[in-house]
Amino acid sequence: MSTWTTERVLAELDSLDSSSVSDDVVQIATEDYRLLIFPPRWISPTFPVAQVTWSSISSSFDAVFREVVQILMERGLDEVHWWVTAASSPEGLESMLRARSGELTDSVQILAKELVAGAHRNLADGEITIKLVCDEETVRASNLVETRGWGRAAFEEAALSDRLDEVKSQLEMGSGFQLVALIEGEPAATAHCALHGEVARLYGAVTLPEFRNRGCYRALLSERLRRAQESGATIAVTRARPTTSGPLLVRAGFTLHGEERCYRLSAT
Repeated sequence: MSTWTTERVLAELDSLDSSSVSDDVVQIATEDYRLLIFPPRWISPTFPVAQVTWSSISSSFDAVFREVVQILMERGLDEVHWWVTAASSPEGLESMLRARSGELTDSVQILAKELVAGAHRNLADGEITIKLVCDEETVRASNLVETRGWGRAAFEEAALSDRLDEVKSQLEMGSGFQLVALIEGEPAATAHCALHGEVARLYGAVTLPEFRNRGCYRALLSERLRRAQESGATIAVTRARPTTSGPLLVRAGFTLHGEERCYRLSAT
C-alpha cells in the first residue's frame, strides 16, 4: 500500500514551496499568513507581483487583511492575489475574500504521480531535442521561451549571467533542474523540476504557440520524471490548470489531491 496519502502529498508540497523561495523574492511570514512579493523577472500577465500563498488566521481576518494592505502600500503596490488552499482558515475565508470584492482569477489542481524505476521512457520524437539547461546557450534558449511564452520582460545581460550562476548552483546541489525543448534547433518549450528529498515538484512548463500540439509538453514531462526518479524522488507533484495541462497529466497517470483558488483584491 502506498504511503503517499493526500495529506502527505499536500504537506510535502507546502514544505517544498517554503524551502524553494529564491533570494530575490521578498517573503513575509507570520503565524497567520505567508506573503510573497516577486521581482520583475517572475512577473507576467498570469503571475502577479504580490501573493498570499498560505493563510491560517487565528485572529481577526479584517486585522490581518489591513496588515497585508499596509505592507503593500509601503511598497507602492495596489493589489494582492490571495490563494485559498486545503490549509486555509478560518472556515469561510473564501466568502470573506468575495465580500471584499475579491475576484476569482485562477484555479489549479494538485496532481501527483508515484515514480517507478524504468517506467519513464523518452517520448521525444525525431524532431524534438531535449537539453538540460546548464550553460549560456541553453539559458538563453529557455529565457527566450519564457519571455515570449509567459509575456515576461527579457533578461538583461547581467541578469542572464546571474541566472546561469543560479542554474549551476542548483545542479551542483541537486536541488532541481530545467529542461528546454528544441524543434529543428529552435527553442520551442521549457519546464522546471525542483527536488526535495523524495519529492519532485514540476512547474514552469510553457510551449511557444507555433510549436504547440507537436509533443513538446509530453517529452519534457517524461524526461523530468525520468531524471527525478534517478535523483531519488519517489513522487512527482505539480499544480495544473484544469483547462490546459491538467487533462494531459491525468492521462499520464497523475491523480487529483485537491484544488486551490486565487482571488485578486484591491489594496486601495
